Amino acid sequence: MPFKLSTNSYKEQDLPEDPQELLSAGKQLMDEVCTSWKKGKCYHHTLSSNPTLDSSKVAVQTYYTNRDKDYWLSRVSEHSLDLSTYERLVKVLTGSVKENSQWTLRDRTARSRLEKEYIEVLSAVEVLKVTDSGWVGVNLEYELGKPLTTREFNEWIYIIPPFQEAEGEVCMVISVVADAPLRDPEAHTRGVYTSIEMLEYNHKSQQLKWKMATTSDAGGNVPKWVQNSMIAKTVSKDVSYMFEWLGQGKDRANI
Repeated sequence: MPFKLSTNSYKEQDLPEDPQELLSAGKQLMDEVCTSWKKGKCYHHTLSSNPTLDSSKVAVQTYYTNRDKDYWLSRVSEHSLDLSTYERLVKVLTGSVKENSQWTLRDRTARSRLEKEYIEVLSAVEVLKVTDSGWVGVNLEYELGKPLTTREFNEWIYIIPPFQEAEGEVCMVISVVADAPLRDPEAHTRGVYTSIEMLEYNHKSQQLKWKMATTSDAGGNVPKWVQNSMIAKTVSKDVSYMFEWLGQGKDRANI
């Protein structure tokens, strides 16, 4: 059966091992976003620190749909970035490093360990395993604010480093739900999260298209419809948070 992104959980032995299969599944989903998903709200944010070549105003368009039993939300934004800033963004989001004009990914766990530095509500990250095929198993804890309990997520993450395509290059990060026990089942609430993040960069125009799509459930007593109504605004802010973090040079202090 072909790999399909959903909230289904995976044991290690069930994870797909063919990078091309993962790439095809990811691109298929992303191609659907702007063609067949419903257009949601466009959010506008102002960067307090701006590393882009654009003005400080950032526009993030959202889309949504239902795939089988899952509610999906996507954000799409376009930016002008010089090559150096683009390479810094890739390094943060994927762990890939440009060396002698070639991208290398020596440490597949780097991007997971760094997330805690720029995601405010992420309180703990533990890398559990790296499989022979390149999947990284992680345990994540999020503090969403009182009275909500700590949300705990187990995920498998797969990174596709930048590769040449047309006039630019593409990279991708895929996250799926891991079939694993909670670290603290008494005090924590289980959450599930699946996502795909994709960067497309055109070297000639210095244009970046940044896409992300996710389906998730924070669990607990928060109704799913309430979560769905809030996620678009939350996800849209990720873009400005990241650019402000880069604009302040905080990535250089952590990588």
